[in-house]
Amino acid sequence: MAKARPSRGKHDEVEYIQEIIDGSLSIDEEVVARRLSNLYRWLKIFMAPTLVGGENIPKGPCLFIANHSTMAADVLVTVPALYETSGRLVRGMSDEIMYRNKRMREFVVGAGAVMGNQRIGDALFEAGKDVLLFPGGAYEANKDLADRYEIMWKQRTGFTRLAARQGVPIVPLGIVGPDEWFGRYMDRGEVANSWVGKLMKMAGASDEFLHSDQLPPIPKGLFGSVIIPKPQKVYLCVGKSVSTKRFKGKNISQSSQEKLRDETRDRLEKCIADMLLLQAQDKDSSGILRKLLTM
Repeated sequence: MAKARPSRGKHDEVEYIQEIIDGSLSIDEEVVARRLSNLYRWLKIFMAPTLVGGENIPKGPCLFIANHSTMAADVLVTVPALYETSGRLVRGMSDEIMYRNKRMREFVVGAGAVMGNQRIGDALFEAGKDVLLFPGGAYEANKDLADRYEIMWKQRTGFTRLAARQGVPIVPLGIVGPDEWFGRYMDRGEVANSWVGKLMKMAGASDEFLHSDQLPPIPKGLFGSVIIPKPQKVYLCVGKSVSTKRFKGKNISQSSQEKLRDETRDRLEKCIADMLLLQAQDKDSSGILRKLLTM
């Protein structure tokens, strides 16, 4: 449950940012790659991922920008699918809340993720590593059922600064399928005033948390489960990259950030639309069992 953030001095914050950088750059990538390959074998059975547009991935480090799906479960298929189909081992950036506890931090970094932070991004790009980021964050991942496949970035431009400082290309990555892994018992806006919300308050959840982006919906997955996804096929589209070379080492203006964001969003929306069309065309090829389980 959400509680007040622990006070943390500037020294502590800088120290654990460096810890994340060192940990990420020292992980055994061969071990991570084997884990991703093993996971991908299972995903092929249950989610049958298809990736198109791999030829659009530039050489050298990239910032992959994707749309977030319900419950943020898309990460489980996106990272292994990118590795298996293109050989790119990406570091997924996630919310700072996951890195406050040392044991959790070590586990998450060891699994190949990093905290969303400019300094961390700089270090990874300088080392030639790829980064995957979902600008919509928890707000987009916890969206209502009616907002499936909507890009919900608010006015955020942080990802453009992340890429521009090192001049790395921004690569749009449209994901279709995971938004249909779960239906809903309740949308996010219905939870706070429900019996579930009352139980959460009794357990210590604050009103701030119950009305925040961090509050998830109550999902309805396979056989009514709240944690097991339906075996909906996954379609990933790599769009044409957006160059930031001209901004490398410079202070990028707000208007330039907004232009980069909007250009990335336009290309990402096209990727999503193309994958929704491919999904519709592919419906007839799904087996009877998959059709029954994804109803």
